[in-house]
Amino acid sequence: MTSRATLPGRHHLLLLSLLLAPLTGLAQQEGSTSDRPAQDAPKQEEGPRLDLEGLEDPANTGTAAPTPNAETPGQAEQDTFTERLQPTTTLTQRVAAILDRTTLGGYAEHDFILPQEGVSTFRAHRYVLFVYSHISERVSTATEIEFEFAGSPLKRDGVLGAGEVLLEFSVVDLMLTDWATFRAGVILVPVGAYNLRHDAPAQELPERPIAYTTIVPTTWFESGAGFLGGFDLGQDWRLSYEVYAVNGLDAKILDGQGFRAARGSHLEDNNNDKAITGRVSVSPFLGLEAGLSGYTGAYDAEGRRVNMINADVFWRLGAWDLTGEVVRAFIDPGFVQGFPNGSTANTRDRVPTGMFGYYGQANYRFRIEPFFRLLPDEWKEGHFTASLRYEEKDTDTEFITAGDVARLTLGLNFRPLPPYVLKTSFFWEKSGGDGVQPHAWSGDFWSEGHGTFLASVAYLF
Repeated sequence: MTSRATLPGRHHLLLLSLLLAPLTGLAQQEGSTSDRPAQDAPKQEEGPRLDLEGLEDPANTGTAAPTPNAETPGQAEQDTFTERLQPTTTLTQRVAAILDRTTLGGYAEHDFILPQEGVSTFRAHRYVLFVYSHISERVSTATEIEFEFAGSPLKRDGVLGAGEVLLEFSVVDLMLTDWATFRAGVILVPVGAYNLRHDAPAQELPERPIAYTTIVPTTWFESGAGFLGGFDLGQDWRLSYEVYAVNGLDAKILDGQGFRAARGSHLEDNNNDKAITGRVSVSPFLGLEAGLSGYTGAYDAEGRRVNMINADVFWRLGAWDLTGEVVRAFIDPGFVQGFPNGSTANTRDRVPTGMFGYYGQANYRFRIEPFFRLLPDEWKEGHFTASLRYEEKDTDTEFITAGDVARLTLGLNFRPLPPYVLKTSFFWEKSGGDGVQPHAWSGDFWSEGHGTFLASVAYLF
């Protein structure tokens, strides 16, 4: 490791967003010509429905699932839940009672990797299920379950081992007002925009930004509770917020991996401190959003802390999308310790005292009309997207190590339909393993780096 005296100054499809949002809309009356219902009109909210023919009484209980009426809008829902909770109610009957309020969906991503160094492979990267249920007018729940690399068992280097099946997001929301919702469960930590909107079909490049898989360890999830909501600021401006208390990161903070191994405290907290995290974003008009977010919490039993700040921006200019984020983490000096005696996690490795990363990305959407005239009718509204992204990460700001990486990515994808995309990309990267700080504007980035071709298919369902 090479010592460094100073830090350089560097700067679905929105389905998941819909799943995260509280149900705050008012149903418009049929034939209404107004964009918004009248203030004195009654609230009529409906959750996602599965209208399946022949399932009016699918459990053959003799009575169809009740629906609310104008006189007693909440009584029918209450009766449905009361019937479902009876000890004699079968599983089939319970499922039948929620068909009109629960929706199942998800997304998947499958890759082909051709590295300059190593062997090519197909990779079943991820298969993610979404479950959403509208429990009542003000209560809803959403869950995301990920099977990564086909789940478990996972065969690596000829040996079968444990794979990854994760409950990455599972919350229940209670809408208190139009601008405040209480949320509890397994929460996506709101540090930056990418962690909140990481779904593969919504992204234009196959790989996630390198700083946002390590310093912000997307997908970053923690157990906790808090509030989210938003305010209209005048005619066009909108301010949104999220703030939570969570169990937080533990002491397994490592150069190279960043905070990735320190996340995911669903069962226990390794100290008596609860981390606080939040994000505030402002949108002056549709297509432009800027956000500022942060995190603070103890990572060991001695009270040593992690403090993190992140800024993000997204701007749509016609056929162009411009987006970027920058993150800086400040960490009290310490060691990988503080777990129960005898735990193999107590390695006593040095914890890095600082991390820094950023990316900037430009996407350009375009069409080649002669090509689209040859396609099926349902594809003729599709488009191509060309992307360029430059990014750096530094998972130990005191030293130049292999955890310092600079990467330049060129991508081209074809999206015949919004929920389906074929992506190709080529990235060139260099690490600081040779003791030289990697930057694209330095000559050794091109002479000492290496490239990888990556293609993927991602779809939303």
